[in-house]
Amino acid sequence: MASLRRRRRSSNGPGAAPVIGVAVLLLALVGGWIWFRSDREPPPLPETTLPAERPVPPATGPELPPALDLPELSASDEFVRGLVQRLSENPQLAAWLATDDLIHRFVRVILDLAGGSNPAEHVRFMAPSEPFTVEERDGRLVASRASMRRYDLVAATFASLDTEGTVRLYHQLRPLIDEAFEELGAPGESFDDALEQAIRNLLEADVPDRPLALEQDEAVYVYADPQLEARRGAEKGLMRMGPENARLIQSKLAEFAVALRLVR
Repeated sequence: MASLRRRRRSSNGPGAAPVIGVAVLLLALVGGWIWFRSDREPPPLPETTLPAERPVPPATGPELPPALDLPELSASDEFVRGLVQRLSENPQLAAWLATDDLIHRFVRVILDLAGGSNPAEHVRFMAPSEPFTVEERDGRLVASRASMRRYDLVAATFASLDTEGTVRLYHQLRPLIDEAFEELGAPGESFDDALEQAIRNLLEADVPDRPLALEQDEAVYVYADPQLEARRGAEKGLMRMGPENARLIQSKLAEFAVALRLVR
């Protein structure tokens, strides 16, 4: 195991990027599924590929940070928790990290979001404590303002992340992330591809500014517009947080996309 980690620490391929902060976003979005999700599987994502002509920037920039003396993956929670919570002064971040199996949990969420599946089962601890409520506007049922405000703290916490520190910590924790992905990912796939697809799904999500009509389907609320209800999970997660929170999150995520070299 030690030789494997030394080999990974020396890598500096195009996939090296700030995923710890992105993990906070992805976990936060999962909370959006929990408050009025349906147990029905979402429709499969259409295959999307990056434009063939998109140039790959050369691996330039500051040197990699010093490698950390990483613990075994199975015993890494306390170590990872202590480092990640330094990325923001917002105490909510530390509260989210008070769970177990952090690296595996993160990789599972990435895989689910990249493939269009609902990852709520991996982060049920992030479900809002306040109930989801609806209100009537212009003769239609819509999510109440209070329901969307439940995610103000989520958006503010993500926006408060230190981008530079997140980039540095990603490089240092990447060996653990790679190890978890080897255990969970599909043969022949790469973590970099899954991460890139997950983030693109979030950045390309179109969040309407208008109140969105809902209707009750047995014990849950769904979007009355079938086209909205059929959207991929990443888009619906952002929509359920409200347009203001969605814009704040996408703006911060764009900073990470630059560091990921998804855009120049």
